[in-house]
Amino acid sequence: MGRISDEDIQRVRDATDLVSLISETVVLKKKGRLFWGLCPFHGEKTPSFKVDPSTQLWHCFGCSEGGDAFGFVMRTENLEFPDAVRRLAERAHIEIVEEGGGLPAGRKERLIAACEAAAAFYHAQLTTARTPGAQAAREYMKDRGFGIDVAKRFNLGYAPHGRDNLTKSLLRDGFSREELVEANLAMADGASLKDRFYNRVMFPIADLSGRVIAFGGRVVGTGEPKYLNTAETPIFSKSANLYAIDRSRNEIVSSGTALVVEGYTDVIALHEAGIAYAVATLGTALTERHVRLLGRFSSRVVYLFDGDAAGIRAADRAAEFIDWHATPEAGSSKTDLLVAIIPEGADPADYVAANGAEKMRELIADAQPLLRFVIDQRLGQHDLGSPEGRLRALEAAAVVLTRVRGSILEQDYTNYLADRLLTDFTTVKRAVSSAKPEPRRGEASTAQGVAGDGAPSSGGPPTRPKADGPQEKAERELLKLAVMLPAARGRARELLAEGLITGEDVRHVVGLVIEAGDARRRELYDAVARTDRAAAEMISSWLMDAAEVEEVEYAVREIAARLKDFDLARQILAKKAQLRGLDAEKDRAAFDGLFREIAELQRQQETVRRGLRDMERSGGGDAE
Repeated sequence: MGRISDEDIQRVRDATDLVSLISETVVLKKKGRLFWGLCPFHGEKTPSFKVDPSTQLWHCFGCSEGGDAFGFVMRTENLEFPDAVRRLAERAHIEIVEEGGGLPAGRKERLIAACEAAAAFYHAQLTTARTPGAQAAREYMKDRGFGIDVAKRFNLGYAPHGRDNLTKSLLRDGFSREELVEANLAMADGASLKDRFYNRVMFPIADLSGRVIAFGGRVVGTGEPKYLNTAETPIFSKSANLYAIDRSRNEIVSSGTALVVEGYTDVIALHEAGIAYAVATLGTALTERHVRLLGRFSSRVVYLFDGDAAGIRAADRAAEFIDWHATPEAGSSKTDLLVAIIPEGADPADYVAANGAEKMRELIADAQPLLRFVIDQRLGQHDLGSPEGRLRALEAAAVVLTRVRGSILEQDYTNYLADRLLTDFTTVKRAVSSAKPEPRRGEASTAQGVAGDGAPSSGGPPTRPKADGPQEKAERELLKLAVMLPAARGRARELLAEGLITGEDVRHVVGLVIEAGDARRRELYDAVARTDRAAAEMISSWLMDAAEVEEVEYAVREIAARLKDFDLARQILAKKAQLRGLDAEKDRAAFDGLFREIAELQRQQETVRRGLRDMERSGGGDAE
């Protein structure tokens, strides 16, 4: 894909009315100057989703999501920023020119249309053809417990014998040779074309909108490879798509669980049994992009694996996607990663057929945390009855915890390991601190953004500030003032330079707001979004509620005083820790010096706190 120019992005933005866009999927009612509705991103009965026509921004109080038209399309259709721009450009009938080449939007639609036509061709072959191959395909489906009614519900098909049946049909429909090759429906064979798939049961793979973008094919009878999938194309990526996600997304939201399996027929069997929140990977290992995709619809992702050795290894590999999203510190972005192992090596389809849907639901409900499962697997590979075995087990398990360093999860599982290995907390903590994380085998994090598309992301820690303790609350309040009032940004810059803002996430967003100068409301949103869309979406609610605040200088001074108080408290604790390490007799000079420094810091702290008390009593004054 080429780079979309800032000018074209602005043209698309200007041509898109947010109220009209959101009204296509959400019932909105006007109250005052805002429009309100039920949030499409989480289940709710009382409207907490608001749209501001003046700023062209939206925000939900329930799930804390927010943003502009591009952000709304990105979330509803699971698109990256450039594709959201392209989608809205199509909606507004705007031609965009992509710098550095790339696939034109019209070309992409042609490839999708070719895949849709191929799906219709394959489906007709399976359901109506009288050839021996089609009959054998129907017998295979019957053996799996799927009749023609199931084939129709899931749009299943059959790629017939012969090497150009589909190609001839699509060429007659007006598709070009280049389009068929680019969509990976055909392959060039000298001057002629040959079908990519033949003699296979076909499983259409759709995007979130239900449009066919790829296929999975299972050979009928014997042959290699047994399973064949569409290769990477301009409209399809194995690492970013999941089988049946278009059918499952609503059930995932309503059930609160996303169930991941490894086979297409497993998904169909589960859906037919009423477990319609199941999806499957596409002939590849689970990737981080899959995890992030499912995390948009549910905070609970369960990996359902066969109980054989291969299934256990697959579950262990999935541990590489455990990161801060799995920790309580992630807040609303938290995703619980769990694993359920089917007993006796059965696959999901066989298990649900033999034991019924209720037993399968019980198995899913009893899923254990993936982190706990992987740690137990690593421990089980060593002899915990010997000191040498326990040491090797500690080294193996410590690696797993490196992905959640500094979190509550790390503390909990450090205690768990200490109990299992008959050692102390400090020993395990030291092992985790010195362990090196295992390299990821999956795709690079999508948090790195897309360079040159006007919406890069900072990556790393969550950009939505946490507001747990008094320090975090004060920093968040300062950020809010800086967002709403340009007059507060100068003081925020000073506090940032003094190091009084300690939260990495808040420091990042405050810096972006300061860089925007005197920009307000929508202009501020756009300025921040050009660097970090996640940060812009986080501050969207304050931009919608922006209003003049009386006594701005007083509000900023009060927050600055509180931050100064927190900073002095940290310094005092640090000095006291140093003092405890000294001998009052042997280190008399150093001891006395530290004692005087602590006394001076405590004097400064009392002065700051006296000022704060005066401000609380009078509603104004100087705390410095």
